[in-house]
Amino acid sequence: MNEGLGEERLTAHWAVLGKHPGQTMGYEVLRSSLPGDRASTYLWKASATGAPGGRDPQGELPWRVFLGRTDTHPEPVCACVETTWDGATDGTGAPSYTWRLTLLEWPEVGRAALTWSGIDRALLSDPPALPGGVVPMTVAVPGTHPAELAELVDRLGFEWAAGVAALLLADRQVAITPGPGESLPDVSDRVRVLDAVCSLLPYACRAWLSAATWTGQAQHDLRLFFASAARTGQSTAVLGGGPPGEPQDEAARAYLHRLRRLRAKTGDTTAIVEYLLTATEPVTAPRPEAAHRVLREADLLDTVIEEIRSGRGEVEDVGRVLERYPAASLDERRLAVLTFFLVTSARQGNRAAGSLLAEHWTERTGYLLVREVLAAGTPAESFERAKRYLGIIHTAVEAHRPGSFDEVFDALVEATEPTPEWTGTLIYMADNEWGRSTGGADRLLVRDSAVGKAWRKCLLEHTDRSLAPLHRLVQRARDDTAADATPGWLRFAAVLLGDSQDLATSTDAADFAEAVRGGWRISLEIAQVQRRPQVLGLMWPGLWRIGRTEQGLREAVERLVPVEEPMPSGGVAADADLFCTAVRGGARQGMPRLEGLTAEGELEEYGTVLCRRIQSDGELRRLAVEALLGGQLSQGTWMVIGQLNHALPDTFLPELCGELHRRLTGRGRPLNDLEVPEYLMEELTKRYDLGWLRPVHAFRKAVKRQAPYRELARIVLEAQGQARVPAPLLDAIATWTLEEGPHALEQVTLNMDGLTAGWPGLGLYAAVAHGDRHGELRDVLVQYSEAQQARHEWILTELQRRPEPSDTASGTGTERRGVFKTMRRWLPGGSR
Repeated sequence: MNEGLGEERLTAHWAVLGKHPGQTMGYEVLRSSLPGDRASTYLWKASATGAPGGRDPQGELPWRVFLGRTDTHPEPVCACVETTWDGATDGTGAPSYTWRLTLLEWPEVGRAALTWSGIDRALLSDPPALPGGVVPMTVAVPGTHPAELAELVDRLGFEWAAGVAALLLADRQVAITPGPGESLPDVSDRVRVLDAVCSLLPYACRAWLSAATWTGQAQHDLRLFFASAARTGQSTAVLGGGPPGEPQDEAARAYLHRLRRLRAKTGDTTAIVEYLLTATEPVTAPRPEAAHRVLREADLLDTVIEEIRSGRGEVEDVGRVLERYPAASLDERRLAVLTFFLVTSARQGNRAAGSLLAEHWTERTGYLLVREVLAAGTPAESFERAKRYLGIIHTAVEAHRPGSFDEVFDALVEATEPTPEWTGTLIYMADNEWGRSTGGADRLLVRDSAVGKAWRKCLLEHTDRSLAPLHRLVQRARDDTAADATPGWLRFAAVLLGDSQDLATSTDAADFAEAVRGGWRISLEIAQVQRRPQVLGLMWPGLWRIGRTEQGLREAVERLVPVEEPMPSGGVAADADLFCTAVRGGARQGMPRLEGLTAEGELEEYGTVLCRRIQSDGELRRLAVEALLGGQLSQGTWMVIGQLNHALPDTFLPELCGELHRRLTGRGRPLNDLEVPEYLMEELTKRYDLGWLRPVHAFRKAVKRQAPYRELARIVLEAQGQARVPAPLLDAIATWTLEEGPHALEQVTLNMDGLTAGWPGLGLYAAVAHGDRHGELRDVLVQYSEAQQARHEWILTELQRRPEPSDTASGTGTERRGVFKTMRRWLPGGSR
């Protein structure tokens, strides 16, 4: 746009339509710099306005007409024709009028945005002399300042001028008429009025607009003109009167409404005119929609904001707004509308929206996003909004604007309004979903216990958890925080992940695990994944506290410390065995991990840890005793038992002896007394009425080492004393006899009878016979004794027979063979 008071020098074509003086010929083009009939097209169109007449006293010459395109020459131009009369007449005596055409090509006119007022001043009010020949002329056209036209628009009345402009846009012919009793201004002022009205349309409309300072009674197709009255089909605009009626065309009416809103909002007509003068791309017909789009650009910022609010916004329009109005220059309300529209569009997959958001990012952008998150109704709603905004920044903005994610994320986690649970969950979500974290967020997790608890709650609850964030926090705590200031849960995490071997306590383990329901089991699962069974010791107190009420802990411990695999240490084996026993669900009886230990150091560590667990807990002590005696009683088991007896003589030994007594007396799972060490046998006999225990124990040991019958006899005699043989010893003797045969018992009884008077051996037979517990043995002894009796009878018979030389085979009778065969099966292979 030519804003200046300076001049634009342009090439202008010219032509003259008229008659030679005194001749009767018709009107014709007398001279022209234009080829062919191009000049006549514009001249004849201008002459269609008619000639002055007495009925139009205000239509005195000169008349001035401004033209754009024509039907025969559709290329846009800026043409002006002035109709004058110098008093000459033709051969008939009629007035001989002259029409002078000046034609400027549109590219030059549009570039300079020349107005009709400027052209009028340069070419019509004081027309330059035409050059000789038929060459174009060079003219200097002064610019018209927008304020000049705006001032006139305001003087005419903005509503009036805007109404006329809208009618023109609706393809109406508009006649400007004087008010009742009023006269019209002079010709140059009329040009200015025409120019002022058209200044409320995009400048490009002049390519199809036409205007005249006056029209007579002839028919014409000019768009805007002064006349004494409108003709049928034309609209009227009374100069100095009220605004004309609104156009029927919807688009033209929308243009008028937007024009009014723009003027009402700014109160500045000059800015509107100035902007419309820049819209120079020509159009060749009235197109209200196109004009509306141009006017929309004049108020692009608020227009786009209005469209966004009504759900009709476009990302491309927002981009143009931000190019014209930098984000830093916008007020907070408008910037917020544009920002959240781009955020929403980016979330819907519009890549351009993300790029624009990054390109026009300012400090206020992050502030607006954070404020919007915190303004949401409930914590759940604000969290969802934060997740949405951060996700958009991560996926659509960060690549173009590094640091934007961290800026918003840090502002959110450091805000004071959300709860610690909200903040901890947000930090975990960002890391888990996008792998995003910041130093500020990590330090907050270390510093704020409530936020840290919420974070690890998310970690432990997440089934597909990654432990990388936990590793990072452990490392950060090690680098940034003194050991005594490190949160307990992080100290335990360091041990859990293998980053540290000390410092953590059982309280730290509880701090970690109890962040979430089921946290103990989950912590064990993490330890299994990390191959860190050593943490079981730190977890033991808490595990025992809840072990019988929380499901899945035993299975988790058994997976962490499998019985089938080598034990990492005796202490771990002790903790695992004791826990699985304590919760009443071990996969095997006893202490199965103890059975796999052979090294003395491992066994000693096993006993030390077991001692520490049970020394102050009677229930655990009882369970430990039952388990130790319930499995395979190996040398290692008795070693551990001995270690516990020595360490806890006042508590463990009574519990142990009580369990041994129950087992040995048939209550509970039976126990072979041969497995019980001597010192415990002595304790048992001192503590309980177990006089029979020692002889039973001695008898079984003697049997096991195949002692002579005489020694077995002596053991039985010592146990019998003045009373009868104790029932448990009778049971042991019965069992042994059934295994060895009645001959073995016979030898023992013979030795008993030989060792002392009173036939105690026969008394042993009587004891077996009188009881009701050894029926099977009694039957065997009866059979054996009957066979013996038959054998002895035969022997007596043979011994008492007188010798007869001829009867040497008398002992081979068939009636004896069955008896001897029966006896033979009970006879031992040798003697002891």
